[in-house]
Amino acid sequence: MKIAFLIPVLDEINIEKTYNRINEACDIEHDVFFAINGKLNSFFTQVRTTFLSDSSVKAFMVDRPVNEHKLITLGMELTEDYDATIIYSGKELPNVDVIKAFIASWKAGNKIVYLKKEYSGFKKLGVNIKRGFYKMGISMLGIFKDRCAETDIQLLDNDVVKTINQLPQKNRQLRVLDSFVGYPTDVIQLEIDSKMKENKNYDEKIKAYKVCGIISLISLILAIALIGVGIVGTVMRWEIHALLYVTLFVVGIFGLILSFVFAIKKTLHYRVGQVFEIAELKDLSNKLEKYNISNKN
Repeated sequence: MKIAFLIPVLDEINIEKTYNRINEACDIEHDVFFAINGKLNSFFTQVRTTFLSDSSVKAFMVDRPVNEHKLITLGMELTEDYDATIIYSGKELPNVDVIKAFIASWKAGNKIVYLKKEYSGFKKLGVNIKRGFYKMGISMLGIFKDRCAETDIQLLDNDVVKTINQLPQKNRQLRVLDSFVGYPTDVIQLEIDSKMKENKNYDEKIKAYKVCGIISLISLILAIALIGVGIVGTVMRWEIHALLYVTLFVVGIFGLILSFVFAIKKTLHYRVGQVFEIAELKDLSNKLEKYNISNKN
């Protein structure tokens, strides 16, 4: 039994602390893969010199800057032969308790283990309200159930990794949404300090996210304006035809619905991300600079 840890790295991290925490948490044989973004040459060199005599530490670097999802996809191609892969984003140091819980859940028979962060204080209330509207929205839109877990911290069994690697489209949706019918899944919950700052380098917002956000905001403003005019006109008894009042309220309500739908789509674009085209995957894969990774990987 042997597992792989896949650490996507978009900017320099403390590799020794990361490695030590993984070793502290993992009680079975394992290898650590650092998936390094382009232009981090000094960090790639640091990995090689720090772990010169440790064959369990492996690394690869792409030849250009890419997003985290692409690093994870490339890494999963290399970890397919392991019994399981634990993806743990370089945006934060690995949590020992989370890793232990991942492995325990996997040993209990779960093929996919998610991490769901819970917040304290007022932030918890705000996050829960957003999640509630989001879940209601994707349910109305008929989209797969989303557990609102982390998109870049999770455990995938070997069967799941192979399934994802064989699919023609490399979309993050396959790791985020609960779309693997028949695979036992589990969710590990972790309470987070609301004051903790997140690494914005890992917070990618694609063009579709921004477009949906703009449409949602404009629709909301127009809807409130139209309904407001209708209410004021009714109270002030403006001499306006009743049909115009009805039109104002109907269009206003439609605007609210439209704003809600695009707000859900905005969150979904953020959660799911872009499709990773096969041609780009092959090109990046062929140009990888590897350390301690054999050709069979």
